[in-house]
Amino acid sequence: MDAGTHPIRVIFGQDRRHIVPLFQRRYVWKKESQWEPLWEDIRNVAVRLTDQVETRPHFLGAVVLDQLRKPTGSVETRLIIDGQQRLTTIQVLLEALCDLCATLGAEKYHKALLKLTRNDDPMSDNADDRFKVWPTNRDQEDFRRVMDAGSPADLLALYGVKDPTKGVGQPIADAYLYFYEAVKDWVRPGENGMEGRLEILYQTLREKLRMVVIDLSTDDDAQLIFETLNARGTPLLPSDLVKNFLFHRVELAHEPLEPLYAQYWEQFDLESAYWGEELGRGHARRARIDLFLQHYLTVKTADEVPVGHLYSAYRQYAAGEGSPKVQLSSIHAYARVYQSFDNLAPDTREGRFFSRLSAMDIGTALPFLLEVTIRLKDHKALLTRVLEDVESFLVRRMIVQLNTRGYNRLFIDLLQQLEGEVREAHARTREFLLAGDNESNRWPKDDEFRAAWIEVAAYRVLVRQRVRMVLEAVEQQIRSEKSEKIELKEKLTIEHVLPQQWRTHWPLPEGAGEDAAARRSHLIDTFGNLTLLTRKLNPSVSNGPWADKKKAIQKHSALALNRDFPDEAAWDEGTILQRGRELFSHARKIWRHPG
Repeated sequence: MDAGTHPIRVIFGQDRRHIVPLFQRRYVWKKESQWEPLWEDIRNVAVRLTDQVETRPHFLGAVVLDQLRKPTGSVETRLIIDGQQRLTTIQVLLEALCDLCATLGAEKYHKALLKLTRNDDPMSDNADDRFKVWPTNRDQEDFRRVMDAGSPADLLALYGVKDPTKGVGQPIADAYLYFYEAVKDWVRPGENGMEGRLEILYQTLREKLRMVVIDLSTDDDAQLIFETLNARGTPLLPSDLVKNFLFHRVELAHEPLEPLYAQYWEQFDLESAYWGEELGRGHARRARIDLFLQHYLTVKTADEVPVGHLYSAYRQYAAGEGSPKVQLSSIHAYARVYQSFDNLAPDTREGRFFSRLSAMDIGTALPFLLEVTIRLKDHKALLTRVLEDVESFLVRRMIVQLNTRGYNRLFIDLLQQLEGEVREAHARTREFLLAGDNESNRWPKDDEFRAAWIEVAAYRVLVRQRVRMVLEAVEQQIRSEKSEKIELKEKLTIEHVLPQQWRTHWPLPEGAGEDAAARRSHLIDTFGNLTLLTRKLNPSVSNGPWADKKKAIQKHSALALNRDFPDEAAWDEGTILQRGRELFSHARKIWRHPG
């Protein structure tokens, strides 16, 4: 290893390519968090030079470069192991100043800056060899546009953007636009004249910006050094580390890098809006790709894998799991199944299952669901039965108010039931779920389910999305085969038939005491008193008298859930309990218990 502190003129002054490996992430630096602070640091140095104050060089951090063997006569090349964001940014800044100099007719500075942004190798057959920094594949076209445009106007035209204040929505291009305006503002005529200010800025960039350059030799572990330095700048996701680790192993195995990337990993980068979306709440928010890898590792290790230890867990798992190609192929296969869960048709049994699972927010079941879906991919009927059993188990426990704390371990143990003959997977899964005999793992039977359905104040003890999910499931069940199929695309609101504010139009019988009032206040939040309405209809009927409310609901609502209200003139505790029993008869059919 050779380490030294060098100014920009040394780092970019010779003909050398600095290549970002294709398996590293895209350029992600942003204006507020990186470009503006960097420019402010550069500007402060330039101001001190202008004032002829003794000025120390500004330290930009460290970069780690790994030697890449190239045929004799080729441009010398380094792989950027760490520091691609800052090296790319400095190149874009230099290009912005170079283009401004060309516009201003400052030819000597234009030529001098070209030596810091372009290689001069007349023997090269690759036009992109002229660039001193070459980003990962998904950024290459944008980088090429920036380096070839010549001006902000021409760059904006390439992206079809007419308003320069909005940028183009691509970080490398937007970095160029930002720095062009910054350097243009700096070189405006002043005390030192335009050329004087150009000279100061040029010398600042060339001599006063310095980096520690760590040049690795063939004996150095590039991956280990990458891991050690990854915490600087924009934090890496655990999946970024897994990705780099895997493709570093591909390189060590001398397997073809680009074909393996294209076949097995490129989907994550191309579909970054999906895989990069953060899910969860508060400190538990994580990118979807990290959550997927957590579930994947749980399947493969049959053990709990905290997402905070995802990378170390993967390294430990990967040590005995075959070639990196085999591992990439496996991740790819499970990722496609995982993504398919979000793309199921809502009117299929599988689609309804995953929609309801999402409402219950039980992600701990996903490792088991990944594995059972892969194992039973050719046995759809068996898979459906497994999903129905798991859904019944979870919904019944939710309504009975049993705790979920042991679900992590339960679903890991359930994975073991998938071993052996595939056709017996459903029977073994059901047997396992039926064997639970305590608060953390039992499958409530009909009598317990019925009592909770009728008496538990569901609206009070369950989050709204779970109550809505249950009512929508009952709505789908009530519809007979002869009914029209209606897909509930609109997000309906939960309505209390006997309203929460009941005292005005829904008085208790004369002489009823506090116990009766308490009983009513409890029953109004049970399933027997809950239904679904549109947002517009809900406020208009909410607190009115029963006769008017019933007429409005049955006139405007197309739901089967609202079709058969009792004929009684009043809506009270008795009718709530009666309707609760009727709705339970449907719930029992949806979420069956084998016993």
